[in-house]
Amino acid sequence: MIFSPFKLGPYRLKNRLVALPVFTGYAHPGGWASSLLVNHYKRLAGSGVAMVIVANAAVSSDGIASRHNLRADDDEYIPGLNKIAEAIKGEGARACLQLNHTGRFAKTEQPLLPASLDSENLAFNIASLKSFMNFFPFEKRFALTRYFLQKMGTWRHSMSSKDLERVKNAFGDSAERACQAGFDMVELHGANGYLLNQFLSSFTNKAPSSFGGDFQSRTVFPLSVVEEVKRRIPSDFPLGFRLNLREMVPGGIDLGEAVSFATLLEKRGIAYVSASVGSFNSIFSTEVLKGMAHPAYLRADMATLKQNVKVPTIISGRVMRPGIAEALLKDNVTDLIGLGRPVRVDTDWVKKARKGSKKIRICINCNACLKQVVLEQGFICSRWPRQEQERTDLEHKLLSRNFRGLMVLAHPNDVEIFRSALPLLFPKKENISTAISPTVLFLRSANKETMSRAQKDDFVAWSKHALVQLGFSEELIRPRERTVKESFDREVNEEVREGEHGIIMLCRNSTQSWRERVLYKERGKALTLIGTNERYSKVLVPVDLSPVTLLVLMFLRQTHFDKPDFQFHFVHALSGPQGPAEQRWEKIKKVTGMDADLKLMFIPTRGEVDRDLLAMMMESGNYGTVVMGKRGLTGIKRWLLGSVSAGVLRGLKDQSLILID
Repeated sequence: MIFSPFKLGPYRLKNRLVALPVFTGYAHPGGWASSLLVNHYKRLAGSGVAMVIVANAAVSSDGIASRHNLRADDDEYIPGLNKIAEAIKGEGARACLQLNHTGRFAKTEQPLLPASLDSENLAFNIASLKSFMNFFPFEKRFALTRYFLQKMGTWRHSMSSKDLERVKNAFGDSAERACQAGFDMVELHGANGYLLNQFLSSFTNKAPSSFGGDFQSRTVFPLSVVEEVKRRIPSDFPLGFRLNLREMVPGGIDLGEAVSFATLLEKRGIAYVSASVGSFNSIFSTEVLKGMAHPAYLRADMATLKQNVKVPTIISGRVMRPGIAEALLKDNVTDLIGLGRPVRVDTDWVKKARKGSKKIRICINCNACLKQVVLEQGFICSRWPRQEQERTDLEHKLLSRNFRGLMVLAHPNDVEIFRSALPLLFPKKENISTAISPTVLFLRSANKETMSRAQKDDFVAWSKHALVQLGFSEELIRPRERTVKESFDREVNEEVREGEHGIIMLCRNSTQSWRERVLYKERGKALTLIGTNERYSKVLVPVDLSPVTLLVLMFLRQTHFDKPDFQFHFVHALSGPQGPAEQRWEKIKKVTGMDADLKLMFIPTRGEVDRDLLAMMMESGNYGTVVMGKRGLTGIKRWLLGSVSAGVLRGLKDQSLILID
């Protein structure tokens, strides 16, 4: 039965298998879809499932769970959302976008919640926090404990009537954007302790009010969101709901309330109900973890739900093998099979199910993936091949290094340097629409103007024209101005932080040392100091074969490596035998997906690597650009040990330097 078709709303699903929404943390900082995120959902759709639900698109800036949270709260996110929808549909699956507001768990200074923290539940919150912390390595617990205790300190104020109206409209606005982006349907996230779940639960919403206290009052706001979304989307556009069947906290949602609420959803035209359990307050306890380790642990509860509603239902909860899925359908426990971790652990799950293979890679319930996303390091499965884990980790690190460029101009000479360096600055076309969106920042002294208005306007106009000539939209260019109050480098630092910029581009100027300071103050970025040497396309890439080299190669692969006329030469300063270095180079190429024929030059060194590299450059005289990794040394360590990149920078004349931190 798992491969029998099924009608959901106006659509005929090709089988009964649904890729459930599992948060990955693969979005760019600021919520834009990344190529990593698009490719993730493309692979899921290509696995053979009939429908893919894209996880946790935030409907408001105060409702994000992570800085890498996908967002749908502004029209600027529509192009990226469209890429995801088209990637899914291009593989023959239906695309659904899950909309969410995380409420009290939001990564914001003043989170929204239906009612202030109840003192009766304080002890349970503290106890659950202890269970949560025991889940992580010892060295991570202090920062996490401090963060969550601070978070609990903000749970003092219930949402105002204006907050309620704004969030309700935000769900409606985001649903409209999902339609515009090409999704086939949307799902409201009403589970796992997030905002809609918080309203439904007497654990977080038991104070008597027009939307809290008894069961009927607690349903008011979630149902108003359903009605608003239904009002804003086409009549034949399906709306699903992710529902907690059991919250597993004192006074929380139980099966009876969940089923009662599901019947209310059915009356309001919900297209399906997708089941879940637990929240961050419950799923880390030993007892709950044991219960959730059993195969198809929601079987009995799902059977009860299906008996009480006529709309299609989607089961979750460790449906690990095709035989289990088949039994659930034959026994009329559910209509559709939700595959969360199973299809991510093994993307060939569906193909193996068709063949009757017993070699499906099974999730071992180690929760390493959950630890990764909580620590904002991106979804990685411990059962993936090691090479795939390393590559995904690299791509996630680059989310904050190949995104949203910042072009800094503080002198009239910068204009001409930027104009001549255009080929060096812009990555491949397929990445730029959602990855660069360059900001042109004009810095001016408090005492005098560094550039005239005409020069600024002319440069912005030229930048837009140059992008159009390259096939991009002129709307990507965003001009900004800042008056320097203390120091130029501090002003750049504040702009980078406020704008979530990942690529910082400055021009070389020997009279302004603050430009070089920026290169070493910014962490986790790609930084370019542009020289006047016009041989930008002749690129030398010194590599030390450390993990930093992996990051450098992955960055170049995503941004510059396939550019026509660019020539890259990789060199390693060799202080020992060549054999181990060659073996490490071969492994690095495999992990980063680089061409196996990519050559590595070796030069001998007695320890002064920067001087050896500079001597090589002087001897050849061909290189206009140097790309290096920055190993993250602190200022004190750089002073004690020296820095190869700093030494190279001091020795360069007119070449450009790209530093990947």
